[in-house]
Amino acid sequence: MNVDTLIKVKDKIDTACKTFKKVHKSNYAKFNTLDEWLEKESLLFDNETKSTKTTYKKYERGQIVKVDFGINIGSELCYTHFAIIVTKNDSIYSDILTVVPITSKNGNNRLNLGKLLHKMLPNSIKYNLTCYANLTQITTISKERIFLSTKKFICNDTILDHLDSQILLLFTKGI
Repeated sequence: MNVDTLIKVKDKIDTACKTFKKVHKSNYAKFNTLDEWLEKESLLFDNETKSTKTTYKKYERGQIVKVDFGINIGSELCYTHFAIIVTKNDSIYSDILTVVPITSKNGNNRLNLGKLLHKMLPNSIKYNLTCYANLTQITTISKERIFLSTKKFICNDTILDHLDSQILLLFTKGI
């Protein structure tokens, strides 16, 4: 890169930093932890530039993981949530998964999972409530976003079949 290009890049990064600081100081609750997320994201990017990793942990379809979705734009899902892996055939060579986030809030296009998380974490009062698969927030994530996983809890076929049928209804023309 020549000097002029480096200056333009630095100016863009400086402008972005100023904007992030302004947004963080706003009274918009979603951005209260923006500084923490940006620091974490920058470290993830830094690790990516240093990594020579060619294999990754393999996950099972139906496995429940805890994911840091970060801070996103508009109504896109933010913060940490449990999620159900819907990727059919994960591989140690893939660094991405498709997941359906789990939320405690009922609403349109949300599949009632009962007290699924309480079954997984029976000693936690926090998760002794009805939870829902947030079908409209199905997304593909980097495996680097996962910070808690256990093979101890995988959704049963009944839940996965119901999840599949609801995803088909919501995102395809159907028959």
